[in-house]
Amino acid sequence: MWGKVPSVTTRFSFGLIPALIGFCLTVFATSAESRTTSALINGLTQAQQLYRSTTINLRTGRPEEAAASLKALIALWDETAAQTAAAPPPIAARVNLFAEVMEGGRARLRRAAEVLALGRTDGALEELAPLKREWIGLRRSVGLYGLVECLEESSDAIEALMVHRRQPADLARGETRGDIIAKAAVYRFALRRCEAFAALDPIGDGEFRRQADAIAAAIDVIDSALRLRDPTLLERVLGDLRTFDLQLSQRFGG
Repeated sequence: MWGKVPSVTTRFSFGLIPALIGFCLTVFATSAESRTTSALINGLTQAQQLYRSTTINLRTGRPEEAAASLKALIALWDETAAQTAAAPPPIAARVNLFAEVMEGGRARLRRAAEVLALGRTDGALEELAPLKREWIGLRRSVGLYGLVECLEESSDAIEALMVHRRQPADLARGETRGDIIAKAAVYRFALRRCEAFAALDPIGDGEFRRQADAIAAAIDVIDSALRLRDPTLLERVLGDLRTFDLQLSQRFGG
């Protein structure tokens, strides 16, 4: 019986070693996936902040500050794209053409820097503009949601209301007035949802609330326009709303 022990031990060792190797490889793979997932999430979070800093500086006539934040953004995105290309995180499977989106962002950022170096701030803004929506899509795909995404949804809500500005509203019809009231209420609710995220924003929620209060006051004027059956007043207040919403979105979303 004892003569069989060495062979059993040997067989056990032969079975244990591959199992240990497989376990170590699994742990290593899981760790690597975790690192690249973290790199993508951190990259997207920091990219939004640098993007906002860059676009705000461009719009306020501070090209040197814009160039500095854009340079930091390019370095960040280069690193993020390189890390996720070497070991794509599992969540990349949720994004169509993930690698192309990452590389496309790198190319667009470099073109923006080249245009800015020529002194063309408007051209740099045009190059950067598509990245905002692309990165919102990426963040949503990986389960991230914050102030930028919330403001994007509120802007979608106001677009539904703007149909009554593009097409003169017949305020004599109850259906028209009801539709305007409903869409204004949806926009007001969508914007209020963003207040919780604004409280966590580095800019602070004080400025957000001031701008949001101006929007709320404009929405209240809509009720007056409907009550007076005044299409001119309605068109004017809808124009003001669109401007206020754009300013808020640019200030906090880039």
